[in-house]
This record gives sequence, C-alpha cells and structure tokens, in this order.
Amino acid sequence: MLEIYNSLKRQKEVFEPLKKGQVRMYVCGPTVYDEPHIGHLRSVYVFEVMRNYLAKSSHKYEVTFVRNVTDIDDKIIEKARSSNGDLSLETKNVSTRFYSLYHENLIKFGIRDPDHEPWATKHIPDMIKFISGLIDRNIAYLSDGDVYYDVKKFPGYGKLSHQDTDAILKNVRIEKNEKKRNPLDFALWKKSKEGEPFWESPWSKGRPGWHIECSAMSQKYLGDVFDIHGGGLDLIFPHHENEIAQFEGLTGTNPVSYWVHHGLITVNGQKMSKSLKNFITLKTLEDKNPHAIEDLKMLFLLTHYSMPLDYSEEKMQMARAIRERFLNFFDKASQLTSKTKTELVSFGSDIERAMDNDFNTPQVLAVFHNMIDLAYARLIQHKQADLFLDTARKIRLFFEKVLCLDMDPAKLRVVDKELKQEIEEGIYQRDEAKRNKNFKLADKIRQKLLAKGILLTDLPGGKTEWRKL
Repeated sequence: MLEIYNSLKRQKEVFEPLKKGQVRMYVCGPTVYDEPHIGHLRSVYVFEVMRNYLAKSSHKYEVTFVRNVTDIDDKIIEKARSSNGDLSLETKNVSTRFYSLYHENLIKFGIRDPDHEPWATKHIPDMIKFISGLIDRNIAYLSDGDVYYDVKKFPGYGKLSHQDTDAILKNVRIEKNEKKRNPLDFALWKKSKEGEPFWESPWSKGRPGWHIECSAMSQKYLGDVFDIHGGGLDLIFPHHENEIAQFEGLTGTNPVSYWVHHGLITVNGQKMSKSLKNFITLKTLEDKNPHAIEDLKMLFLLTHYSMPLDYSEEKMQMARAIRERFLNFFDKASQLTSKTKTELVSFGSDIERAMDNDFNTPQVLAVFHNMIDLAYARLIQHKQADLFLDTARKIRLFFEKVLCLDMDPAKLRVVDKELKQEIEEGIYQRDEAKRNKNFKLADKIRQKLLAKGILLTDLPGGKTEWRKL
C-alpha cells in the first residue's frame, strides 16, 4: 500500500488515484536562463524514480507525466539584455541555449522525456483564457495594463505554506507596487516595458506572470484535477500557493490530490542557486570524475527525497564506495553459474515496502545490503550460487528499471588512458615472469598495481582479469 507525504496535509497519506490504474503527474521544470546545476538534476531524478516506480513496480499504473519549461521570465529578459541586441530575439536565444544545456544533462543522466513538455511561450492563449476566467469571477483586476490576482478574494490563501496572510506579510519581503490593491496580490499578466517581448491580450501588449503558466499548462494536459504536483520545497511559497489560489478561484476546487516537494541541495549550509553563484554543474564533476553521473545518483538515493542534501566531496566519495560495493557484487555474480533459480520472496516484498513508504530509497539500499550479506554468507558457507545469482539479478534489475542507475560491472574496469596502459603492460610482464617461473617478479608486479587500486585475478585457462578496488 503506497503512502505519499502530502505537503498540503503535512502527513503521509495512502495513495488513491483519481482514476483507477492511472496517475496524472505535473512537475515544475526549469526556468532556462543559466546553466543547469546538480540541484536541477536532483529534482528531475527524484521525480523520474517516482514515475518509474509507479509504472514499473507491481502497482503498474499508467502514468501521464508533464514537466514544463519556463522560457519567458524576468531573469531570462535580464540575461538577454547583456547581449545588447534585439531584446525579443535575444530572449529566445537565451532560453533556447540554456534549454539545450539542460536537455543534454538530462540525456546524460538517463532521464526520459516527459509525456508532455509544454513551453510557456507556446501556451499564451491558454493563459489568457485562464486569466479572463478569473476576471469574469471578479477574483482578478486590471491595473494600468497589468492584471493582478486579488488575494483578499481567496480566504484559503496560505493553506499550502501553512501561514496566514498577516504572517506572510511579516515574514516575506514584498516589493512596493502602487498598481496593487494589496501587497500580496500577484501578477497574472504584465504589461511589457519598451523593447521587451510581448504578446497581444485584451489588457495590454505584455507577457504572463510566472504562476499562471503552470496553472494553465497543467489544466490543458491533465484537466481541472490531477493526482500529483511536484517541485522543490522552495516552490511551496509563493509559486504553488499561487497555483492553488488561481485554480480554486477559477474552478472552485483544489486541483491536486498530493503536493510532493523535494528537499534542496545546499553547499556549506547555503541553498545551491544560480543567484548565489555557488552552484555545481555536472560538467564540473565529470571533468574530475568519469563516474560522476553514477556517483551523483547514488548520493541522491542515500538521502530521502524530502530531506535537504548538503553536498561535499566526502559524501561523493562515500557514494562511490557504496556503488562500487554493488558493482563488485555483480562482478562476482558474473563469474558464477547455476542451473536453478531461487526466488527471494521476502526480500522482494521488503523492497516494495520500502518504496511504498513514501519512496524511501535509503531504506531500499539498506534492504539491498542485507540481501548481499546473506548471499555472500550462503555462498561461502553452503556454496549456494543460485541464491547469489538470483539476488544479483533482482537488485540489478531494480537499479536499472526503477532507480535509473547503470550497474554494469564492466565499469569496474573503466580507468584513464595512462593507467589502462600501465595495467596492460603489467599483465603482459607478469605473464612473461610466470612463464619464466620468476614468481617473485610476478608477485611484485601484482603488488605494484594493487597499490594503485587495481586487483589482478588469475582465472582458469591462464587468463588474468583486473578490476578496480
């Protein structure tokens, strides 16, 4: 029985989809004005794992997954200004360029495309229709070409962030704006300034506010109500709070059954963000570590998705060591043979129980470690290769099918060009020494490579295999 923590209710709830056997899921995607960083990758990875588990576990839901792209925004326009060209054209260039970088990262990370990936600028008519509906219901008002949502007309404002309007005004910095009736009112439509990109509307030549984008696009692809809305904890207020206000203002109903939020990545205790210039890109990690993608995924899995993750090189090294323990296990399994298959029913249910507990991947990894310990013990004590092989099959399949993590043991033999040449020369020289019965030299060569983290193993038939420790 799957339980999901619902930010709206502040508790775990049994997951019951609106339509039996189907899950409709919307996740806030990137605002494409700068390089993607590992905080973005954690977000897409968290929801990819959820999507996979919902579809590929015994639940077997038919999942419709939507992730948007914000390609018009104040930050994008500001970035475009630095080019000193036509602002409308440069805004498109900025969003296209940084979306390409984002998408390249997703491909490297093994993230599948969503079922729908709506871009904000391609859905302006849907947003205008949505805003018009709010004006017709007297929940939004026009002010000098801008359109604002009248927060006082929505008594439930603050229910997602669990704060009343007085607390919001006290705790949140809100810029003065004489066009607003109330400081908390937020823009649905913004009249464009000179040179800025604009679209025609009944109110002005302008562009949509950020919050209306997700409301209009999720409604278009998933309807007035859907199952899961996801994003980072930083989106609870004001973005998702405003989405609820917009939807309920238009339809009278909360659009989402389960609001799901992931923790943020910090560096030295500070939120990783573009504005603070403390973000870490995948390229930076790959330049230092050829296995950065796999190590980073393991790092993500070691912390529950809802919790903050403080990034450090020490934690990456720990993730690498854990991942290599699994690879060594799979490598050992590749050397065994068995004619029988043993089903580990209890462990299979333990894995599912862990994931049903709000997608608890650290608990899943703990189950995997227990499975491996038992498999090694049975192999050593009772020579039960069938149990070992079945354990390896189950764990590796779950890694690849649900956790989206490549666990090919051949990765134990991926090293840089210089070390690979040294290994090959060492194996050749050692084979020559053994043929000449110079076992002291052969052992010396083996120890030299072992000091560099390379283990040589003599296989039947005279072949020598190597792997990283």
